Amino acid sequence: MLIAGAIVLLVGGRMGLRYRDWHLSEAARADVAQLQTLATSACRCTREKGEASEATCWSEYRAAIADRNVSSFATACFPISTELDCIATHAGDECIVTSYGNGICTEDEAQAVEAAYSAAWNAEGDPDTLDEAARQRANLRANAALEAILDRIKRGETVMASGRSGGCAG
Repeated sequence: MLIAGAIVLLVGGRMGLRYRDWHLSEAARADVAQLQTLATSACRCTREKGEASEATCWSEYRAAIADRNVSSFATACFPISTELDCIATHAGDECIVTSYGNGICTEDEAQAVEAAYSAAWNAEGDPDTLDEAARQRANLRANAALEAILDRIKRGETVMASGRSGGCAG
């Protein structure tokens, strides 16, 4: 009977710990989702109101992460650069995208920018086989496509790539 009681206690305790870990990870995911919403809103606010309003736009997000251990990172991609705040949670490190650079605030916008840039760059064929003049034309065309889509985003238009961009934004 003593052995049976110990087994029940051990199994029950282990199940309780598994539930606690699951519950904490669910709570962490909900918390990260809320932080992502705040970061996206702050990014959009800065885009709409300008750099002079950056501190005000980001105040709620900064307050929400103030007591956390946050590491900030950025990718070295072009035409976007994903900027991240990574936070240690009970479920492991979770990262919040704070921007994709150039006022790009969402994954859809980032993928649309990458797709437009890539399509313009590749319009003359495989970039590895182009001569110097064709590469210069491709570069000018890609930069113009980038500026055009950034202008659309800054005007508040909703932009989306027709599929996955395959770049840094997926």
